Amino acid sequence: MATRRELLGQLALGLGILACRGVQAREVGSATFVAIETSARDVSRALFVSATGAILGQSPLDFRAHGMAEHGDTLVVFPRRPGDRFALIDKATLLVHGTVTAPGGRHFFGHGAFSRDGSTLIVPENDLETLAGALAIYDVSGTPRRLGAVALPGAGPHEVIRMPGSDMFLIALGGLETHPDYGRTPLNLHDFRSQILRYDLTHGTLDAMGHWAGSEGVSLRHMALDGAGQLYVGGQIPGDRGGEVLWRVSPDGIPAALPHGELVGGYVSSVAADGERALVTSKVTGRVLELEGDRLVRSQDLPGASAVGLKGDVKAQAGFTLLALGNDEHVPETGHEFDNHGLLY
Repeated sequence: MATRRELLGQLALGLGILACRGVQAREVGSATFVAIETSARDVSRALFVSATGAILGQSPLDFRAHGMAEHGDTLVVFPRRPGDRFALIDKATLLVHGTVTAPGGRHFFGHGAFSRDGSTLIVPENDLETLAGALAIYDVSGTPRRLGAVALPGAGPHEVIRMPGSDMFLIALGGLETHPDYGRTPLNLHDFRSQILRYDLTHGTLDAMGHWAGSEGVSLRHMALDGAGQLYVGGQIPGDRGGEVLWRVSPDGIPAALPHGELVGGYVSSVAADGERALVTSKVTGRVLELEGDRLVRSQDLPGASAVGLKGDVKAQAGFTLLALGNDEHVPETGHEFDNHGLLY
C-alpha cells in the first residue's frame, strides 16, 4: 500500500489522490486548492479543497495568515503584515510542525518563496528601526535556521517569486514605509516609488529593473509568470481612487501597462498565471479578470474576490464568503474572509 506521502506526491502529479489526517485516502479530482480563511478574531486556518470544491482538511493557525509557499512535503503559511511568525505545515498530515519567529524589531510581509532544491526560504521583511525592506534568508533543510538578511533599496517588499529552473527571484518592492505603531498607514505616501527587483541566490547579487513610467503613486504588490516567461504585475493605489495598476513585462524586461485598471478600482488583490492565461482579482470591485497576454478574455463578478490559483484547466477564486472553482461549484459559505493567496498544486 502506498504511504500518505506517496499518495500526496501522486496528487501533485495530477493523479487525483489525497490522504487527509484521520481519514482514508480518497479520490478528489486532479488538483487541490489551498485557501487561507480568517475569522473576525484574526486567527486563520489553511483549507485544503478538492478540484470539485470539497473541503478535505484544515490546519488551524494562531495568527492572521496571508500568503503561502510550498515545496515537497512542506507548505509554509506567512502572516499578514505586520505579522512576526510563519508556520510550516506537513502536507501529508496537515499538522503544523514548526513556527519561525522574526528577530526583534522586524516583521514579515505575507509572502515567501523556496529555492529550487527546497533547502532555502526567501522571506520579505521590514526593519522597524529604519523602515527599510530586506530579504530574510532561512535554511529549511532541517530545523529552520536564519542565515541572515539582504538589504533592499527601499521599503515595503511584498510578494517574492522564483523564476522557473533557476534560483533567481523577483521581488515586488512596494515602496511604502509602515510601522505597527501606526497600523497599516503609509508614512511616506507623497514621495514613495515602487519597483521590481531581481535577486540571484546563487551569487548573492541584487539588481533593480528600474522605475516604470506611469507607475508613480502605485505600490507594486503581486506577481505571476506565465508559461512564456511573461510577468504579470499588479499594484495598489493608496487611497480611494482608481488608475492603472496592472502591467505585463516581457522576458527581456520591457513593461507594458494593461488597459484594464478601471475594472479593478486601483487595487489588485492577487495574480496567478499558467500557460497562456493569467487571472487577476480585486476585492475592491469584486472582479476576476482572465487575460491572455494583453487581451481581456473574461470579466467575472465575485464579491470580495481575493485569492486566486490557476493550473492547467483548473482555476479557483476566493471571495469573502465563498470559494468558486473553475467548474462553478462552491464551497459552502462560512462568513469568514479568504485572504491572499490561494495555491494550486
